[in-house]
Parts: sequence; C-alpha cells; structure tokens
Amino acid sequence: MEAFHQILEEELENSFEVKDKKALHRSVLLLAEHMVSGKKHDSSFECVNQSIENVNSQLAELKSDVKILSETMKLGFQAMEKRFEAVDKRFEAVDKRFEAVDKRFEAVDKRFEDMNLRFEDVNQRFEDVNKRFDDVNQRFRMMFSFITIGFILMGVLMTVYEFIR
Repeated sequence: MEAFHQILEEELENSFEVKDKKALHRSVLLLAEHMVSGKKHDSSFECVNQSIENVNSQLAELKSDVKILSETMKLGFQAMEKRFEAVDKRFEAVDKRFEAVDKRFEAVDKRFEDMNLRFEDVNQRFEDVNKRFDDVNQRFRMMFSFITIGFILMGVLMTVYEFIR
C-alpha cells in the first residue's frame, strides 16, 4: 500500500505544478485510505448480485400474482357480461309482452272506433227520424192553423149573415 502511495504521489507531482508537497502527500494518503481493495469490490458485487437475484425473484412472484389477478378479473368480467346478457334477454321478453299488450289495446281501440261508427250510423238514423217527425209536426200545425182559420171565417160569415138577414 505504501508503494501505491509513492507512485500516486509521484504521478500527481509530475502531472501538476505542486506548490505545497505536504498538502499533496496528505491528499494522496486520504485518497489511498478511502480506496477500496479488489476483495471488497468482489464481495460487494456478490452482495449486489444477491440483491438483484432477490429482486428478480420478487418480480417473478409479483408477475405471477398479477397474472392470477388479471385472470380473476377476466373471469369476473365474463360473469358480469353473462349477467348483462341475461338481463338484456329479460328486457327483450318484457318488450315483447308490452308489444303484445299494445296490439291488444290497438284491437280494443279499433273495436271502439267500429262502435263509434255504428253509433254515428244510429245517430244519423235518429236524426232522419227526428227530421221526419219535425216535417209531420209542421204539416199538422199548418193543417190545424188552416182549420182554425176556416172555422173562424165560417163563424164570422155566419154572424154577418145573421145580422144581414
């Protein structure tokens, strides 16, 4: 390690202008003390490799958990789709029932329209009969009016004839 200090000190001295040789010596000592030996690097690499392996195994477990979760979700979605399809079929059946009820109401409505037409025919007949009665009533009034006027004239004529005679 001492040789390493001297080599490093000489190389730095040759590379740069050195104003203070004691400061250079101290900085080389500090630098060398903090340098790590190859064995320490190898052991730290082994530790890092183990950490990486641990992370990889945890990632693999997490990946399998995610796959299981996604499969479970897919199954859940498929079940929900089946439920929605069943509900859609129920709504279609209800729609068919409502269509059948609508057809019944249309048939009943048509019957009422037919009855309305029949009542209109009956009303027309009653109006025609009413008109006939009104015509006959007018004839009777006119006839009674003429008879009344005739009797009044005959009575007046008879009274005048009695005075003249």
